[in-house]
Amino acid sequence: MTEIIKVTSKGQVTLPVGVRKELDIDKDTYIAVETIGEYIIMKKVGLKLKELSEVLQKAAKDKGITKKEIEKAIGKARKEVWA
Repeated sequence: MTEIIKVTSKGQVTLPVGVRKELDIDKDTYIAVETIGEYIIMKKVGLKLKELSEVLQKAAKDKGITKKEIEKAIGKARKEVWA
């Protein structure tokens, strides 16, 4: 199934209904996104919260992002949202 979708000004895309139904994707579904050359690969993943946390921790570590940097970014985002 190939469909053309448009990226919004916020960088978001909407998955077509047919794709969501075929893969049983709903609002609580996690999707892994990877780039290979000019291609964007999306894959439905079934992660539990602990597994998701481990994946995110590894990704941060691989990129050299420290826990302190993450906490600082969260604090900044909270101030912006709740200001």
